[in-house]
Amino acid sequence: MRKLSIATALLLGTAVFATAADDLASAFKEGKIDGRLRMQYFNNIWDDNSATGKNTANGTGLSVGGSLLYKTAPLYGISLGTGLYTTQNPGHITGVNDGAGSTTGADLFSRDSHYEGTTKVGEPYGTGYAVLAQAYLEYALPSTKTKAKAGRFLMTNPWITPNDTKMIPIAVEGLEGVTTDIANTKIQIDYANKWKERGMTYFGNMADGLDVPNAIRKNYDTHYNAPNAEKADEAPGVLIAGITNKSIDGLQLELWGMHWDDLVDQVMFEGNYAFEAGDVIIGLGGRYIKQYDKGAGALIKPMTNNGDTDQSIDSHLWALKATANYGPTGFLISMSETSDDGDMIAPWRGFLTQTYTRSMTVTDWNANTKAYKALVSYDFNQMISGLSSFASYSFYDRDPSKTPYSSATNRAFQNGDTKQWNLDLIYAMAGSFKGTELKLRLMDQNNEKGKVTDKELSEQELRFEVNYRF
Repeated sequence: MRKLSIATALLLGTAVFATAADDLASAFKEGKIDGRLRMQYFNNIWDDNSATGKNTANGTGLSVGGSLLYKTAPLYGISLGTGLYTTQNPGHITGVNDGAGSTTGADLFSRDSHYEGTTKVGEPYGTGYAVLAQAYLEYALPSTKTKAKAGRFLMTNPWITPNDTKMIPIAVEGLEGVTTDIANTKIQIDYANKWKERGMTYFGNMADGLDVPNAIRKNYDTHYNAPNAEKADEAPGVLIAGITNKSIDGLQLELWGMHWDDLVDQVMFEGNYAFEAGDVIIGLGGRYIKQYDKGAGALIKPMTNNGDTDQSIDSHLWALKATANYGPTGFLISMSETSDDGDMIAPWRGFLTQTYTRSMTVTDWNANTKAYKALVSYDFNQMISGLSSFASYSFYDRDPSKTPYSSATNRAFQNGDTKQWNLDLIYAMAGSFKGTELKLRLMDQNNEKGKVTDKELSEQELRFEVNYRF
């Protein structure tokens, strides 16, 4: 028998609560609405993408949609929040064939699929959809700075993020508690037992995702797997906890832990320190993540499948960065390295090198990978109000002898070294168009020969986005 999801149980509980409340009407009347209209256009251009198994040189996608979020005013400290999201293909501008060479653009539309017998049936490229991605109860403890949330919502921590760069973000079903009652300290505890990928209406268990290591996903009941009664177990939930402290001026320290029962544990420590040197603000940061095998290695079999020295996925990752900000100009240099012992497990769009070496479309936490990044940003506000930009160059030195565990670290064409240039322009409009933001993202990427392909594959990507918030 399947377990009752947390979101379902809470919504049933809400109905009971509603009948017993004294002033529920005013709680709804005084609630807050946040709206967003959104348009995105993606264009992938390939010199040669035969290694991806696709037969065209480029792919495009244009989608229009948005979100409507509503949260009641608190009643006895309890609030109800909901979030409805949609993405559509207006006038069928994006055709099915436009997706033949698309990689990142696929998440603009529905990627839902199901099995009819043993045949997997997916939605055609360009299919729009809508989903209730948020439906939760929140309780604020009286006379404290402590809140608890339960149901379906957007979760943010080092391993799970909304990753809201496409039309509809990632969401989870679970629990969250946050307190800032201790001076200069934030404590956060998260538990997720279901999640929804981008492009999906389906909330599956925590192994039900394309970026979950293949061997782990196949061991549990997921909609990616053909029906198999012998593998019908639900995957365990994920427990994440962290503490952030700012007691020392200019210094922020973080300690986090992730526990995926019977599979893997990770511990992350991070420190960031900023200080003034004349008119320049200098920042120094470091992150270290240690991974402990708690059963995942027995499924992945890294020695058998990847030539590692043992069947364990015990591994670690470190990253360093330095920043400098002078007036409207900012600089960053960073580097990271994942140990030779195994890929880091991070399947829920929490990017382990985010704010350090990660760039658009890239993952760099597969085994024996070294990464380097340089970035410059500039705020044009004094010349053109609302305009800002950044440009970056990244180099990812991969070990082509390694076979990554999942699509998150194996993009087929990325087993060799990668070089990437990025340029982002962001314009926040004013006046009659206040609340509207335009974003243009350009990327040029070269992937050298690797284990999977003997070709050097170059890709250019353009993303254009319009956001209006009300």
